[in-house]
Amino acid sequence: MTPPGTPPASENLHDAAFQAALESYLSAILDIAETVAAIFPEIGATCHEQLTRLRARLAFEANIKTLAESRDTLHSVLQEFAVRAGHYNQALSDELNRTLAMVAQGEDTRSARNVRYVDNLVDFLDQLEKALESGDVSKLAAQAGELRRFAESIEIDTRDPFVRLLDQMREFQHRLREAELLASRDTLTGIANRREFNRHLATRIEAKREFCVLFFDLDSLKSHNDRFGHLCGDEILKQLAARLSSQVRARDFVCRWGGDEFAVILDCGLDPGVTRSRQIAQCLNRPYHVTVEGREMLIDIHVSVGIAEHVEGETPEQLFRRVDENMYRQKGAQSLG
Repeated sequence: MTPPGTPPASENLHDAAFQAALESYLSAILDIAETVAAIFPEIGATCHEQLTRLRARLAFEANIKTLAESRDTLHSVLQEFAVRAGHYNQALSDELNRTLAMVAQGEDTRSARNVRYVDNLVDFLDQLEKALESGDVSKLAAQAGELRRFAESIEIDTRDPFVRLLDQMREFQHRLREAELLASRDTLTGIANRREFNRHLATRIEAKREFCVLFFDLDSLKSHNDRFGHLCGDEILKQLAARLSSQVRARDFVCRWGGDEFAVILDCGLDPGVTRSRQIAQCLNRPYHVTVEGREMLIDIHVSVGIAEHVEGETPEQLFRRVDENMYRQKGAQSLG
């Protein structure tokens, strides 16, 4: 007999099948993330990070709701990556066309030089024949030395342009990687910057997707900078950026707006956005462990947060005006409290 309280065999089979399917799904997400990063290392870091966060969230909590959300997130992340990859490939194609044009121009230049080399070589042969006819050994030796120097100049003149061209192409690749990183990342915190935020915002507005914008302002960072120095403030900003990134889903977006201000895009309506903003603020308001002149200490930081849901037809400027107003109302209420 089956012991009391034992789940039916069909339920055990169902749970086992669900767990096996989930493991396959998580493995597929990881494979996609690794493949993207391997194929496009210059632009795949953001996509890899988003997919890794998505996988971690599903591994922690997998149910009907989170699985449905993951499908939309996966589609959105890969669609965004495809756009970035297209732009990157176009940039490489444009540079290749410029390089080919340089090579063609170099070929024309070399052709002109080769004609000059032939003319000079004919002159040398005429002079050598005259030297042989005269029997002047010293003059013949001088002409031979001149011919050697001429041959060496031909070799150097042909090699140097290709060496310079190779150096230029390497420099371009290096600058392209730097430009891609600088265009999308904040150098201090490592998260996205304001320029990348504006691009994500425009994409959501164009797609007419439901979303909210959160704006976080640190109320007391200046006083800590004045007291302990800007290195202390920089460490707080880096830790806060890490906390903020850990509090959002893979399909949401986090950036450092500038100074001590951070912005977040949440793919949800206003009511759940308000709830999430309070939860995030609680996390950010916990003390920060920093080291100042070799001494470890806990620094208390308080953030104010404003939120607004985008309304169809609203410009980014109008949206941010409402977010700012919401944040300053919260600051005022806190100061009165």
